[in-house]
Amino acid sequence: MISKPVIIGCGTVGATLALQFSKEKLISDLRLYDNDIVSHSNNSSSYPFLKEEAGLPKVQIIEFMCKLLHKDIRIQAIQKKITKPLSASNFIIDCRDCKLADVGANLRISLDGHMLYLDSMHKTNPKNYSYHRYVYPRNEIYIKKAIDIIIEYLKNDEYIFHNLKLYNLKQNDSYILEGDL
Repeated sequence: MISKPVIIGCGTVGATLALQFSKEKLISDLRLYDNDIVSHSNNSSSYPFLKEEAGLPKVQIIEFMCKLLHKDIRIQAIQKKITKPLSASNFIIDCRDCKLADVGANLRISLDGHMLYLDSMHKTNPKNYSYHRYVYPRNEIYIKKAIDIIIEYLKNDEYIFHNLKLYNLKQNDSYILEGDL
């Protein structure tokens, strides 16, 4: 398991992953980057945020919630857009909606409805996959399933196998689309 992750993008996946790291006390250090604020439409917000948090920076909310869940966590929440690779000494998890700019991620994560993509081959084969579509609505059941899979993936050090893996959360299947088998 990684010890000091850096999460870039605190939308649904990045925020929920940070909260789960804290809840399970899997890490002691965490750095978060996102330049966005919580938005809402039609009096609702995007999971895991509440509609009352609309207009607040996502990183500040997640920092606060992580500290509530894990009082000993050392956390840095930086409200900044990352468009260049960060230090290679960090384990970088890219949870941004748009992954056009390379940020030197060890793991790129996308969730589209019931389809979860885990890309651990990007550093060795930096193709620009545009697999993140947001075609399907967000479903809390699939979000929670995805986070459980991501946590197990990290606990089992599966990211050392450089591949692009697809999980169909509805059918409980997984497929390696490209890379190491």
